[in-house]
Amino acid sequence: MPRSRNSDYGTLRGSLAPERDSASIIEDVIVMIIVMALAAVMRLWKLGEWSFWADEIFTVQDAQRFPSLINVNPVVYIIVNYVTRSIGLSEWSARLGPCIIGIISVPALYWPARRMFNSKVAAIACLFLVFHPWHIFWSQNVRAYSLAFLFAGLSASLFYLALERDNSWLTFLSLLTMLISIASYTQTVLLIPALVVYVILIMLLPAGIPRGLNGKNLIIFFGPFILGLIFLLIPSVRNYIYSGWGLNQLGRSPLYIVFTLLYGLSIPMAVAAFVGGIHSFTYMHRGGLFMICYAVVPFIALLIISPFFNVAGYYLFFTMPAFLMLAAFCASELTESTARSSRILSIAVILIVLVSFFAQDYLYFNKENGGRPKWRAAFETLNSRMNAGDTLVISMPRIAQYYLKKPLITSSVGNPVMQLEDVKSRIGNLESLWKWEGRDIWFMLDELSLKSLDKDRSFREWVYANCRMIKEFPVYARVSDRSITLWHAAYEKPKAEIESEESFEFEEFTF
Repeated sequence: MPRSRNSDYGTLRGSLAPERDSASIIEDVIVMIIVMALAAVMRLWKLGEWSFWADEIFTVQDAQRFPSLINVNPVVYIIVNYVTRSIGLSEWSARLGPCIIGIISVPALYWPARRMFNSKVAAIACLFLVFHPWHIFWSQNVRAYSLAFLFAGLSASLFYLALERDNSWLTFLSLLTMLISIASYTQTVLLIPALVVYVILIMLLPAGIPRGLNGKNLIIFFGPFILGLIFLLIPSVRNYIYSGWGLNQLGRSPLYIVFTLLYGLSIPMAVAAFVGGIHSFTYMHRGGLFMICYAVVPFIALLIISPFFNVAGYYLFFTMPAFLMLAAFCASELTESTARSSRILSIAVILIVLVSFFAQDYLYFNKENGGRPKWRAAFETLNSRMNAGDTLVISMPRIAQYYLKKPLITSSVGNPVMQLEDVKSRIGNLESLWKWEGRDIWFMLDELSLKSLDKDRSFREWVYANCRMIKEFPVYARVSDRSITLWHAAYEKPKAEIESEESFEFEEFTF
């Protein structure tokens, strides 16, 4: 991207943007109020309309048991526990905390973007964030991803500014927010190697050395983590931390991580961020180089560990601030050219990115049911039809623990709510027992689980042959079929068994 002759980019590439006067600060505040209002509308809209999906239910249930149960990422459980105990438990209240965190993330992105680049980059980055479907989705989730976005982004920004200003207090605040980030979402620990790589690169590349790049600041930030490595030698601590990852039982490949990340970011924004990164490297812009490390190093680290742990592209959601700033930098830099065509191209880049967001937002709110299966609607139908002596088969019984509103009687085969994987493995024996008991069996089958639990479709074929479909709850969202179908099998006791029981009851009565 050619720059105008009047640009003093070469002078400013290694320094922070100048401080703003009072009039500019007021202008910034007005812009932030407008942008935050838009962000609030986009994140509060239909917040409680959709049912929980599985991971949200797990978070809600574990949060209700806090502090007797402390998970590896306690911050989100603390927030959900406090809010739901204060105003009651519902989909809306449980999501309120992460939603507010998502709204706060807008000014938290604007401030460092303005200091690292300029107010134009900051405004464009926040505009992208307000309408970004990925951020809207996770802000409306009872999960820790919006917290990871906020605290990892703050930690990275404070670290960069601490080195530029040589400010030990900023270094300490960066450390503190990094610890909160890890306590919110363990995977944000991958930000630490990104900061290490930046420190090394900035000493090797001709981009100038920040005046705060000294032993004092490095020890303040990295010292506690180096000491913390000692605790990894303790097996119980190591296993506790690893519990937040899980083994790669689903066989997810590095290519899956690449595509899920690209889908989450959107291809237009990913391309704009890539161009912004190339431009930053070409002109040796320190802020841009820092964002390249922030975006790329965790991505490479996740690819390396993907054969061993259960990871996906959305685990890198905490790197999204870097992609936003680089994409905004790409659009902003085009306006610096004296060529009129480049300014038009800058507007085109912004519009292309925003239009792709608007399209996804429309589908998310109006066609895709918020990207969630219709568990609540399915259980409303089941609750109106199911009797206390019936049995339910479902992929994840904990969902039934939340949405099933009537008590069930334990049968001879055990828990009246049975796990699909267990039922599939011994369907022949169970069918015999159900016939002997004359029991009604309900199957609530979700397509996402069936893809992994019934790859050969043998269980589905059994259901089609032996059950009657009651109702389908279709949802097609985020490139997946998230539909749920409710099936019913009514077994009657053999006549010989009924006659034997009646004879026994008559004899018992006459005796």
